[in-house]
Amino acid sequence: MKPKGIMRRRIVRKSKKRIKTRHKVVSISKLIKTADKLFSDAVRQIGANKEGLQVCYTCGHKNHWKKLQCSHFLSRYYKSARWDFDNARPTCFMCNIWKKGDLVNFRQKLLKEIGQKRVEVVEAKRHQSTKLTRAFLEEKLQELLSRPQE
Repeated sequence: MKPKGIMRRRIVRKSKKRIKTRHKVVSISKLIKTADKLFSDAVRQIGANKEGLQVCYTCGHKNHWKKLQCSHFLSRYYKSARWDFDNARPTCFMCNIWKKGDLVNFRQKLLKEIGQKRVEVVEAKRHQSTKLTRAFLEEKLQELLSRPQE
């Protein structure tokens, strides 16, 4: 209960908002996303002609490199092989999504292209564990950015 005769006033204070100048730290998930984008662009551009046409690795369908996808022989789940250029090739939407990478054909072509030894190195990365730390991802980004364009 309020005592009689006493009124309380609301005091409204106008506070000036401080402009906080903080350096935003980029999250690890954004670093991964950026590295994936740079890697995908690099894989799809390798071997493209002057007009930007590229061939699907598994079926041979020709299309502009921007319309193709970066398909991985060993899934991106395996972090140690995620950004390995021996593990990824450009493929069309049909082969990558509907045929789930067409891995039998993919492996056969990979064996002919890079040889048994390098394919086994990629497959061995399945058993390596890689922690995606900020330092590792920043190093990988620098490596992808400094890679010469073809």
